[in-house]
Amino acid sequence: MPNITQVFLLAALCASPALAADTQTNRPKAYTDILACRAVADATARLACFDTASKALEDATDNRQIVMLDQDDVRKTKKSLFGFSLPKIPFFGESEEEQEAEFKQVEGQLTGVQSIGAGKYQFTVKDAGVWQTMEATAVLLKDGKPFVIKRGALGSFLLVMNGRGIRVKRVS
Repeated sequence: MPNITQVFLLAALCASPALAADTQTNRPKAYTDILACRAVADATARLACFDTASKALEDATDNRQIVMLDQDDVRKTKKSLFGFSLPKIPFFGESEEEQEAEFKQVEGQLTGVQSIGAGKYQFTVKDAGVWQTMEATAVLLKDGKPFVIKRGALGSFLLVMNGRGIRVKRVS
């Protein structure tokens, strides 16, 4: 079952590009209401404003109308989506340059390696899904071998092992 972070990310990706482009300036009302409370001069009224606004934010969070993520959750989500073709949107308040700089590759050790015939393999990357080689390879892939998957040209990906690149694609 997908976790709430993945559900939230997929819902945001389905939003119109125009809305996605404005994510830095258009904040949820529950958030802007809290910020507005700082402008209230009277201390008692300001406290009442904060109490009301924070309760509305809590309710929106409990009802999953607003989802809050810390930076670690954002990184995990980005890593879990590595290998998928997604639109470039300033999703987490980042510029396109910041998005490009992060997760140009994933690395680790192969797990769940299976031969799928014709010299091709399928394998699992921890926190980054299931991948398949797109071409037959003489390199024997087996569990525990270290690897790097890098972004290639034109949206492709390369599995690099022992200095040799093999074209791969993410399948789930």
